[in-house]
Amino acid sequence: MTILRELAIYLTLLLILMFAGSLALTVRDARNYQQVQLKSQAQDTATSLGVAIAATEPGNIAVIDSMIDAVFDRGYYRQIQFTDIEGVIQVNSEHPVDMQGIPSWFIRLVNLHSPTVTTEINSGWMPVGTLSVTSHPGTAYRSLWFKTRSSILLFGSGLLIAIFGLTLMLGIVLRPLGRLEKQANAICQRKFEVQTQIPKTRDLKRVVEAMNRMATKLDKLFNEKVLLTEELRRTSVKDTLTGVLHRRAFEDRVASLFDQEQGEAGGSLLMVKVGGLEALNQTQGEKVTNGLLVDISRQIGQTMSAWPQAFVGRRNGSEFSVFVPACAIEENHRVTEQLFRVLVSIHHFGTHEGSNCLHITSVTHLGRCQPKELFEHADQLMRGLQINVGNSWKAEDITCHESLSYMQWSEDQWLSELKNVLLEQKIQLFAQQVFNHEQQPVFREVFARLQLQETLASAEAFLPMVERFDLHSEFDKAVIKTLIEHMTLTSENNKYCVNLSPRSLLDDDFYLWLLNTLQQQPKMARRMILETPERTLLLAGDQLADKVDKLVKTGCQFSIDHFGIASQTMSSLHTLNLHYVKVDGSFIRDIENNHGNQLYIRTLAMLAGARDIELFAQGVETHEEWLQLQQIGVKGGQGYYLGRPSQL
Repeated sequence: MTILRELAIYLTLLLILMFAGSLALTVRDARNYQQVQLKSQAQDTATSLGVAIAATEPGNIAVIDSMIDAVFDRGYYRQIQFTDIEGVIQVNSEHPVDMQGIPSWFIRLVNLHSPTVTTEINSGWMPVGTLSVTSHPGTAYRSLWFKTRSSILLFGSGLLIAIFGLTLMLGIVLRPLGRLEKQANAICQRKFEVQTQIPKTRDLKRVVEAMNRMATKLDKLFNEKVLLTEELRRTSVKDTLTGVLHRRAFEDRVASLFDQEQGEAGGSLLMVKVGGLEALNQTQGEKVTNGLLVDISRQIGQTMSAWPQAFVGRRNGSEFSVFVPACAIEENHRVTEQLFRVLVSIHHFGTHEGSNCLHITSVTHLGRCQPKELFEHADQLMRGLQINVGNSWKAEDITCHESLSYMQWSEDQWLSELKNVLLEQKIQLFAQQVFNHEQQPVFREVFARLQLQETLASAEAFLPMVERFDLHSEFDKAVIKTLIEHMTLTSENNKYCVNLSPRSLLDDDFYLWLLNTLQQQPKMARRMILETPERTLLLAGDQLADKVDKLVKTGCQFSIDHFGIASQTMSSLHTLNLHYVKVDGSFIRDIENNHGNQLYIRTLAMLAGARDIELFAQGVETHEEWLQLQQIGVKGGQGYYLGRPSQL
């Protein structure tokens, strides 16, 4: 029960008691007055009528009867009786007791007495008889009833007006409490809102101001932790000069890709070698040299922004590296050539000193391989390229084409096959179990696979083509429909985590379809966890929070995977209604020996815990990694060490 309702009830009861007491006193006083009036009326009538009868001739009963009738006909008397000296009734006038229009309960409650007054009649000094007068209570009852009814109506109207006024006043006075409740709930939901409407009531004003101070300090504390976490991430994985990944972080990330589902699609590795830096440093100084490296890293980052999955690293002082997942040889040629054209346009490489200082090599391997092979082939290609005179680039394909022939398909072949798959719903679902820190199952993450030329291809092999042909929404719809059909046909009660493309989630038509589907099937919604990669946060901006809130209201949960790659997404822990966050596998690889990543994940776990978000790890491949993750606060994880995907 709300405090407004409690106060309203208490005040209403108090008013009712006050009005009831006042009414009871009023009725009692009126009853006493009427009782006195009845007796006084009988006394006066008996005295005056007795004097009149005494003045008549003794024994003239006819005159006495007419005199009594004249008085009795006025209707205020129940009985007037005259008896002679011997006790014989000579005259008796009597009215029946008629209480029409007066409730019987009221008569029993008031209970007026009909007083009888008796007087002796004398003629001279000789008594001639006795006169008794009894008042009729009907008029008194009617007067009391009308007065009581009017008082009840008046008091009742006043009570209703008072209750309405009090309720309205209490609602206005206590309205800040509703805002306080909303503010407290928002804090629980990790939204530190500050009230702008300060109540004028002194006590409530102090409470609201205290809540605002608390919300402001919590928000500041959270933002400080976000900045600290971002700084830890930057120092643990970023090159201090250029801001791109340092060598170990880059190689760990490449290795984590080939350890997971994405590794089946392979990718392209680009090496950018900048020569002559020692000479440049000696002739123009360290500032110019560092400025050139920063400019090169910035140009590489801007160029590769067209490939959202790509990431950049710095291998050593003069060498940068780029990895583009699931990149075919034709696309690799375009990437390498475009990157070369952008970098060679930098002023330094147009001078005589820089005319033979820029070399770019790239190798493509479609399908799973050892990352070491990519680096060795790229290094070998770079050594051969540096023999040439002038800035140059070269791309090479090292794929064994017999194993993944579909990767050599033309775009028309891909489009035809993908449309056929979507039309006939030829999607196979696999699921990998996700465990909590006690190694108890929590939910299963769903992976989609397609049968391509007798080869079961993972999503990373065909998703680039799905994105290229704008089939992402249709593909995600097909996956969700297939998953719901599986959940409907099975008696199990497992939760399933399904990945959504960033472009699908930002597609209004797909979003409305998804929202409607979940609303129509609340039981299925409660068993689903919708997941999207971290890069969605960069693409969606503020519009994602509202969409997530509406989806969560259907009963499903929401998760972000591959978290930690981008530094600009840390604030999403504050703005999004998240249930799970999965740290990217590149931070997990060899974490037992990487104290920087340990500190980063420990801080991230504390930050997520403060928001009631469960932090999970991706790509757990060894027992040592799993033990270390449990020690630094990670709530669970997934990976080949914990369990491989199996078909649903």
